[in-house]
Amino acid sequence: MDQSFGAALERARLAAADLVAAANRVIALHTMRPEDVHDEVDTAVLSRRWTSYAASRTLDAAWDDLAFAGETRDEVEAISASASSSTAGQGGGASESTLVERLLVLAAECERRAASLRA
Repeated sequence: MDQSFGAALERARLAAADLVAAANRVIALHTMRPEDVHDEVDTAVLSRRWTSYAASRTLDAAWDDLAFAGETRDEVEAISASASSSTAGQGGGASESTLVERLLVLAAECERRAASLRA
């Protein structure tokens, strides 16, 4: 395993974790109930949600993104395990450059989705 693989692996893990955090925040804001209100900010968020006619597609997107982040975490850990096993001499899998490319694609997609949720 070279340094670029380790960096791509870490980037993918962090991007997936960031997407989970962004999705959980959106879900929390859109599923807040009156008994969950703790301060004026929560009151304003709840009031705006009740008085807005905007569709709640953001909540659906957050649930989808949360599922995607889970799938990404699973795939990243599978890639990490397969790379570790091939390094230990247990057989060849995909080339390291292919794995790095896949990790970078997953990280970029997680980063894009998290930015979209925060916008």
